[in-house]
Amino acid sequence: MPTSRSSLRYLYLALPVLLLTGSASSFAAAPAGGLWPCIQRKVPELAAGQMWSGPPIDNLKWQDDRQVAELVPVLAAQRTPIDEATKQIDAFASTLGANSKERLTLLFAGLFEQINARRSRIMNGIERYAQHQIELSKRIKEESLSVAKAKKAAGPELDNAKALELEKQLLWDTRIYDARQQSMTAVCESPVLLEQRIFALARAIQDKMQ
Repeated sequence: MPTSRSSLRYLYLALPVLLLTGSASSFAAAPAGGLWPCIQRKVPELAAGQMWSGPPIDNLKWQDDRQVAELVPVLAAQRTPIDEATKQIDAFASTLGANSKERLTLLFAGLFEQINARRSRIMNGIERYAQHQIELSKRIKEESLSVAKAKKAAGPELDNAKALELEKQLLWDTRIYDARQQSMTAVCESPVLLEQRIFALARAIQDKMQ
C-alpha cells in the first residue's frame, strides 16, 4: 500500500469532510432501483421484435446449420468491425438459393441469442461490480471513524503507529473506490454497444431479405 506522509496529512485534514458527507467521490449507497448503477435504464433482456421484422425466431435450431453455426460467433464478436461483419453477411447471402430467407433468419436467431446472452452476463457483472462498491464504501466509512477515534486518542500529530496504519488503509481503499467509480461510465456503455451491434446486424441481414 504505497503512500506518503504528505498524502496522510492531506487525508487527516480532509477526514472531517469525509465523515460529514459520508463520501469520498460521494460514497455510493445502494443505487436507486436496486443494484443497477448506470444512467441507462436497465432492460434485462432485449426483444427481437425491437429490431427484427422478419419471420419468428423462437425455438429455431440455428446450430444445426453448420455454415450459420460457424458464422454466428464471428459476427457476434465485438472484435469484428461492423463493416467487416456486413461484408460477411453479404458474402453468406450470395451463396444462398431458394431458402435464403430461412437461412438468413437462422443467422439472425443465432446472433440474437448469443449477443443477448452476453449482454445479460455483462449486466449481471455490472450489478456485482456495484455491490462491491457499496461494500467498499461501507468499509471506508468504518475506517474513517476508526481513524478519527485513533486521532482523538493520540492527539493531532501523526506519530501514533496505529493511526498511521489505519490512515494508510483508508487512503488505499479510497483510491481503489475512486478508480472504480471513474471506470463505471465505460463499464455501463458495454450493454449499449451490444445493443447497437445487434441492431446493426439485424438491419444488414434484413437488407438481404428484400
